[in-house]
Amino acid sequence: MKVHSFALHAKEDLRVLDWDAPQVEPGGVLLRVNVCGICGSDLRMFYEGPSPRYTLPIVLGHEFTGTVVEAGAHVTAFKPGDIAAVAPLIPCMSCRPCSHGQDNLCEHGLVIGTHIAGGMADYFYVPERMVSAGGLVKIPQGADPRAAALTEIVACCLHGIRQTSFQIGDSVLIVGEGPVGLAHLQLLRMMGAGQIVMTGLIQNRLKLAEELGASVALDVGKYDLKQFAQDKAFKPDLAIIAAPVMPVSELALELVRPGGSLLLFSGYPHGTKMSLDAYRFHYSEKHIHGSIDCNIRDFQNAAELQPKLQMGRLITETFALKDTPQAFRAARSAEAVKTMIEP
Repeated sequence: MKVHSFALHAKEDLRVLDWDAPQVEPGGVLLRVNVCGICGSDLRMFYEGPSPRYTLPIVLGHEFTGTVVEAGAHVTAFKPGDIAAVAPLIPCMSCRPCSHGQDNLCEHGLVIGTHIAGGMADYFYVPERMVSAGGLVKIPQGADPRAAALTEIVACCLHGIRQTSFQIGDSVLIVGEGPVGLAHLQLLRMMGAGQIVMTGLIQNRLKLAEELGASVALDVGKYDLKQFAQDKAFKPDLAIIAAPVMPVSELALELVRPGGSLLLFSGYPHGTKMSLDAYRFHYSEKHIHGSIDCNIRDFQNAAELQPKLQMGRLITETFALKDTPQAFRAARSAEAVKTMIEP
């Protein structure tokens, strides 16, 4: 059987790529891809050119669900017809980070859509190594199958929040009104956050943020964040950076209360530096956390949460696989929140 896909060869260079589907191992699973989201990292690689860590040509896409077509002879947890999602990284489960439950930092991990072919294809093969690690997860009944493709976003946001000392009732600042910010918003509201202020510039996203539970959806094109914080005496317990703007990250660290936390969630370009007043940082006992991807436990938890979330409301447009290049261009539109590809 042939797998049909689009692969990235270079900056703004997506081409059709077909290959033979691998033979299913006794512990492996073959999926027919249902829908795949275009992530911010996919867009960066397309418009800015792939970074050296990418194995080219590469089929992008790590936000997807699929229907089981074939399960290996030793697989008992999955059968043809099951709908499942796949965690973004295939860990070795034997290195030091993996042994500490930090499989997202696996020393030998294979990142889907970076090192091995991703979900912008009509089929995806889940190797035995991934199935045995628990990275193939059934979508629970009651979940929207298309929205469930965004389980990876939820899992990464959940992982990020777990790096912090967030508690019920805490006030939160979320910088960035994109899919990541909107997923954080839903999780934090579900987890019992108090006031949540989300900042951004795009009106339809800010409106959606209000509908999904933001206390304030602040248009920073009209109302300066620092001025807002001064006017409202807003000193959040936690600030989450969901947009890679370092000056705002520095401001957010300044705004959080003494003892509060800053989560640097958004991806930053290599070499990005942060200015830090060590005196003020030390004597106000603030905390800075980094977060990358998610571990398999986070991914499993995120799948379980899908029926309680409204991730489907983030999907603004869907394209056929044959129209993948057009989908990438549409995803950059100001009106787009989450653009999907549906083989």
